[in-house]
Amino acid sequence: MGLDIYLYRYDNFEETRRKEEEYNEFSDKSWEGLDYDKLTEEERNAISEKNEEFAQSLGLSKWGDDKTGKTQIEIDSEKYPDHYFKIGYFRSSYNGGGINHIFENMGLPRLDAIFEIDPNEYFVQPDWKKVKENLQDVYVKFQKMGGYRVHSVAPNLFDPNYGPTSEKEALDIFIAELEKHKETKEKDPDFLSYENREGSFYLGEPLKVKAMITGKDTMFGKRDCTYVVTESDNTWYLQAVEIMIDTCDYVLAQPNINQYYLHWSG
Repeated sequence: MGLDIYLYRYDNFEETRRKEEEYNEFSDKSWEGLDYDKLTEEERNAISEKNEEFAQSLGLSKWGDDKTGKTQIEIDSEKYPDHYFKIGYFRSSYNGGGINHIFENMGLPRLDAIFEIDPNEYFVQPDWKKVKENLQDVYVKFQKMGGYRVHSVAPNLFDPNYGPTSEKEALDIFIAELEKHKETKEKDPDFLSYENREGSFYLGEPLKVKAMITGKDTMFGKRDCTYVVTESDNTWYLQAVEIMIDTCDYVLAQPNINQYYLHWSG
């Protein structure tokens, strides 16, 4: 789960949106008041075929998407071709590794502030020159900062009294989790860091802890917590900013800049 941002070029934005919205209204009405799980396969297929026919009458794909009137732009970066960010695609996961979270930790603006848009809007047309300036400013400031991360460790939200009461009990929990993880790792080798009722576990590359600071966590009311400061590497995030700058340059180089929109989905 997270924020996904896609770049599209439209031949005629208003016309494409009109047709897609017309299909969505038709499809919603065709399923309105029906319990999908209680429908027979024949009934479901009949409704789906009816919707497909209507979509085709509008010149849309069977799912109601205008494949001919718009083009998704997603191009590998020449400098960082294997990066998750692309020219035309950005993402911020909702966990602590999301770029929005990292920026907020460092007092830098979130992506919606950088792009100067309403994050509740799905189709947006930013001022690409201004966005590029904002990204360049973020890049310079980010480059000067150390690769530090902060996350809080607080009592169990549902049972504040749950947890070990000695170093030995805490070590026992860790050893038990380590044993369970051996089995999980065989099924999913990438499952190295996770959180559960027992705590937060980092069984891949160890965290480089620089400080532990007691304080208050205010996400779900005020609770005692410990803020753990760790050292990491900003390279991946700096590269992501570069790719977003390159995306601005890509759009700014187009003769039909007004045909480019971002789909802000999250």
